[in-house]
Amino acid sequence: MPPRGDHAPRAHNMAVTMAFAPRLGASLVPHGLSLLIVVAVGAATIRTALLDADLIPLSILLAAVALPVAIFAGAQALQWKPSYVLALTLLVMVFACATFRLREIEDKSIDTQIVLRLLSLAAMGVMACAGILRTRARGASDVPAIWFAFLLYTVVTSIYSAQALISLVETISNLAAFAFLYVYHRVLGSRRLVMTLIAACCVLCCLSIVAYIIHPTLGRMSDWVNGAFIPTSRLTGVFGAANGAGAAAGLGLMLTVLLSGFTWRHPSFYVLTLPMVFCLVLSHNRMSIATVALCFSYVWVMRGEAALKLALLILAVGAGALLMASYGDQILASVSRSGSTEEITSGTGRTRIWAVVLDLWMQQPLFGYGEGSAKFILPVHPLLFKAAAHAHNLYLSVLFAGGAVGLVLFVAAVLVTVRRALHQKAQHLVAVLMFPLIYGITESTINGFVSFVPICFFGVVVLIFGGPADAVPVRGADRSAGGHRPCLPRQATER
Repeated sequence: MPPRGDHAPRAHNMAVTMAFAPRLGASLVPHGLSLLIVVAVGAATIRTALLDADLIPLSILLAAVALPVAIFAGAQALQWKPSYVLALTLLVMVFACATFRLREIEDKSIDTQIVLRLLSLAAMGVMACAGILRTRARGASDVPAIWFAFLLYTVVTSIYSAQALISLVETISNLAAFAFLYVYHRVLGSRRLVMTLIAACCVLCCLSIVAYIIHPTLGRMSDWVNGAFIPTSRLTGVFGAANGAGAAAGLGLMLTVLLSGFTWRHPSFYVLTLPMVFCLVLSHNRMSIATVALCFSYVWVMRGEAALKLALLILAVGAGALLMASYGDQILASVSRSGSTEEITSGTGRTRIWAVVLDLWMQQPLFGYGEGSAKFILPVHPLLFKAAAHAHNLYLSVLFAGGAVGLVLFVAAVLVTVRRALHQKAQHLVAVLMFPLIYGITESTINGFVSFVPICFFGVVVLIFGGPADAVPVRGADRSAGGHRPCLPRQATER
């Protein structure tokens, strides 16, 4: 053993370094020169793009830099690695659900926004196929076949719609989203599916708040005020419409409160819910606010002492009926935006649309006009107006597009889903499922290219078919971990 002060090891390392130094320098020179050339080309491209106001070279450069990263991340996501799938899902939901530009309703041309949505559709379809191949060896699962049957029927109806190609893309987007969410649940479990939906809603709401503040033309609903068509105080955000923003925020709020496992003691609860509450309130969407209150009332009644709570609700409804009987006109005028009671009694003109929809349906009662035909037929009807792009009612929309056959399939699917949830005693899932069904009285919640509301609706259906009631964390469970109360079974967590 050498003495303590021996410098032999250090001398040996120095000799090795000196021996490899020429070889290392010889390898660094060409690599450094290559890096310098790449940086110079990039800088020249950026300078040319800025001076000539030509963004095409800059876009090509950015795409070339991002392409290897995208290929690597995509390959990892195709293997259904959780972190990459989560990132991809958030991107897909944002690009599929958000609107970053303004244009007229009748404009159906393909622009960057449409391209992003088509890419999102392709990503959902590819991921669903990869997940199906991955889960095939796991054995038989409880597939919600009736929902796949309904969605496949909508695809078939698009063949004879007014614009077959557009309708085919829209119906396939809903089918691909449902299949993707089903596989997502099968591979990654209930917990991750719930939190991904909540995270996507939070991102969309935050983007909407930013648009509301810094880009009023995009982030606020425009209306005629004193003869001028200007942005109002109603939030549309990146959802494209104030009603869409209110419905998405309401659904996200219910998912967070009922299914996330966070309590009011946990800071994450406020981080997630405050943007949703902000969008829900500023959207001025009365139906969304009323539906959220009704669904939360259902949960409150079902938590125990149902008879007493139901009696209190009946008493409150009776008192409200008496007030309406005595001061109905004044109350309706106060909650209307125009100050007219007719705005409320006509559903803001929806009763006119419903009458026309029923009249047209009677002419083709069995199979309807094909999915997506409403946006091409209703706006040009002599009794309606340009903004009547859909039936403004979920059930009438299904009836108009798919006829009696489509409505029977849809109602049967809903009844089977609700029955299954009640059998599992999954009252919180029933409450979230109720939202799009009740809100659908005034809006076509499953209409057109897939958006956040149908994505949440499909997600809840998948959760109900995916397992027992305790497969999703709910409020009132174990209060460990600072208010974060997961109650997933072990097998779901191990996915």
